[in-house]
Amino acid sequence: MATVALPIKKPSIFTPGFLAWLAFVGLCLVIGLVSAVDVLSNGLTVTNMSNTIPWGLWITIDLSSIALGAGAFTLSAIVYLLKLKNFQSIVRLAVFVGFVGYTAALLTLIMDIGRPDRFWHPWVYWNVHSVLWEITWCITLYLAIMLLEFLPVITDLPFFARWPGLRKFTHSLHKAAPLFALLGLGISLLHQSSLGATYGILRSRPIWFKPSMPIMFIVSAVAVGPALTVAIAHIAEWVRGRPTVAHDILRTIARFSGFGLLLYAYIKLWDLLAVSYYGRSPQVNQAFAVLNEQTPYGFGFWVVEIIIGILIPAIFFLTPRFNRRPAFLVAGALAAVIGIVANRWNVTVSGLTVPLSYSPGVDYQSVAGTYWPSLTEWGIAVGIIGYGLLLLTLGLRFLPLFDHSEHTEAKRS
Repeated sequence: MATVALPIKKPSIFTPGFLAWLAFVGLCLVIGLVSAVDVLSNGLTVTNMSNTIPWGLWITIDLSSIALGAGAFTLSAIVYLLKLKNFQSIVRLAVFVGFVGYTAALLTLIMDIGRPDRFWHPWVYWNVHSVLWEITWCITLYLAIMLLEFLPVITDLPFFARWPGLRKFTHSLHKAAPLFALLGLGISLLHQSSLGATYGILRSRPIWFKPSMPIMFIVSAVAVGPALTVAIAHIAEWVRGRPTVAHDILRTIARFSGFGLLLYAYIKLWDLLAVSYYGRSPQVNQAFAVLNEQTPYGFGFWVVEIIIGILIPAIFFLTPRFNRRPAFLVAGALAAVIGIVANRWNVTVSGLTVPLSYSPGVDYQSVAGTYWPSLTEWGIAVGIIGYGLLLLTLGLRFLPLFDHSEHTEAKRS
């Protein structure tokens, strides 16, 4: 008697756990949308920012998102310019994480500029003397380059099998990958350094005014961006239940991030001790005295930035006892992310809370300003986090970021 083979049902992707996660992300998005309506309806008066402290939580998120997306240009340069093809398997994920980070930064800026209907002005009304204008152009161009790099991944989806010409065209763009990597590296380094220069060129802000600020912004981004990509690869492996990227590749990238963090720590300590301590002006002394006496700046710098954000991740990334265990790599990457966010907050908000070193006709008042984000500001932050989590969730679930066998099948279909 012949037996009939029953078709095997594929497990549903919408498991209870996945639906609960989507509900959490959806709640974050709802909070963000409600807060965005409040900002667009009433303006920046719903925030706790002021003429004295015009940058706060949102600029911190913007700068952090751009830094955390730095794995895209770093790993693309390693693969296409240094021709280290062993790292090819993580490039797609790195570019996707970079796209999420940069679009999250742009969404934050739309809320922060006060007149989002004028977002297009830097592209039409050129102010070539403005560092912020140059940053706007660089971010726009780099986002376009990432989209061109990522188009083959999108067209690898089975949905695009009905348009083989489109799929063939996007995959032909892959031949220009070295050019995209070169352009992306140059533009990224330019705007990462310019973000630091935005602070470093302001003579009236003594704790900002220093040539090392652009270097620290670049090195911190190059160190932490790839580490975040490594963490996301491991988390995706845990959730999917199957391998994503070879662990030896992830360990190598983690070690690269570890050495990058040590270089970042050296520059920070050199700046603090050799430059700021021995060569700083009386205004810098006054500024740091105000910060350390009246704000939690010292704790944020030494404990959060140095110990949590640099020392712990460097130990996890560089010590074989730890970097062979994915849990420590993920923990180290998350600690490094906390350090980057703390650094961007300390640079931005702490630098603004210190009174100007001089103001014509006004005596110096050594009293720090105060700022704490309003509920609406926190709501926008929650919404931006929800946006990033949603894109990462959908991308890791549906896009062919890892399984090269699936890519081949898609091309043949």
